[in-house]
Amino acid sequence: MSFIANQDQKTGIFVIECPPRIDVNVSDQLRDLISHIIEEQNYRIVLNLAETKYIDSSGLGAIVSRISVLRSNNGDIKLAAPKSNVTDLLKLTHLDKIITSYADIRSALAGFVT
Repeated sequence: MSFIANQDQKTGIFVIECPPRIDVNVSDQLRDLISHIIEEQNYRIVLNLAETKYIDSSGLGAIVSRISVLRSNNGDIKLAAPKSNVTDLLKLTHLDKIITSYADIRSALAGFVT
């Protein structure tokens, strides 16, 4: 499975469904997808990590690579349903201070309102 992006009809926020592994084999694909969404002037993105069991450093790099562009355009990237090992990795790398995680997609979408 690769990444699948859909725009939420109610909010206009893009939700990216992520594969079981976000590693060196797919990180460029994620980075390109995020860049394409930004090029279309969409700056709010949720990564659905419900199926993701593993993220390596290149995967983390792909996730954080465009945060400054998103935030400078009043947007952001939020994580939905990360598994405990992914949350532990975010804490270990201190990215939990930069990227907000939510229990599910609905909560992540609502996180843009507050």
